Amino acid sequence: MTATVRAATASNARILSSLQPPPNVVVVGGTSGIGRAVALSIAQHCPSAHITIIGRNESAAIDILPQLGSNPKFLRADVSLTSEIRAVTKKINAVDILVLTEGILTMTGRTPTTENIDNKLALHYYGRVLFVQELLPLLRSSPNGGKVLFVLDSINGNPSKINWNDMALENTYSLSSAANHALSFTDHAIQYFASQPENTNVTFTHAYPEVVRTNISDNLPFWARFPLKCSLAIGLGVTPEDCAELMVYGMLGTEKGYRYVDNKGRTVTKKIPLQEDMVAKVWEHTSRRISSN
Repeated sequence: MTATVRAATASNARILSSLQPPPNVVVVGGTSGIGRAVALSIAQHCPSAHITIIGRNESAAIDILPQLGSNPKFLRADVSLTSEIRAVTKKINAVDILVLTEGILTMTGRTPTTENIDNKLALHYYGRVLFVQELLPLLRSSPNGGKVLFVLDSINGNPSKINWNDMALENTYSLSSAANHALSFTDHAIQYFASQPENTNVTFTHAYPEVVRTNISDNLPFWARFPLKCSLAIGLGVTPEDCAELMVYGMLGTEKGYRYVDNKGRTVTKKIPLQEDMVAKVWEHTSRRISSN
């Protein structure tokens, strides 16, 4: 553990253990990878927290639930589908901290869900925003102030890489364009959420986890998976546990509005300023997309 991680861990422990009442935490994608590590980290620092993990893997959830303090819960949902997101959020009665880590690593092209949204974009962007929208009334009423954390890529978003004439990428899809849209749209979305007067009690953080030693590469073809696995085996990247502490540290350090943080939980300073009309356009597109299913 590096000095940076130790400092972040100490800060997280101090803040989370002092929260009264204990926080209600929802971790989407909490059965594996970074999400699992975030849930475990919060449980360790605040055993009285009410932690709910959402995902598809019930056996993985059963394995982790006994480690999530005194009030753990698992809600099963396919979070690539807006219908299931709406259904599962109705089962949540309180939330102070919402962590969004769901995602996949794949080399396949556009793969539409049953709702005709590309699976990667559904997981990495549209579904995440729908979770926020559905849970915002609860986040606004948080006695400690609501906190939302998007774990994706807060560094490489660039408005110039958005295809403004095909925002859903129905006609110009590629893996790189899907990635660019997901992370750039996330930058715009958190600025939109933070700009709404009714959300002044909620903070929004977009974080960059860097390379993390998880099993997310398992779905890649062998030729792509093998070199990545070798790199991870010889020490490339950080552990999910260290990453989780740094991501939580970044989220807890966002004191108002929105913030972009790097892999150490520090503010990203070299961001291209977003234009208000672009923020509005991204939100108009997003709102239409997630409300039409």
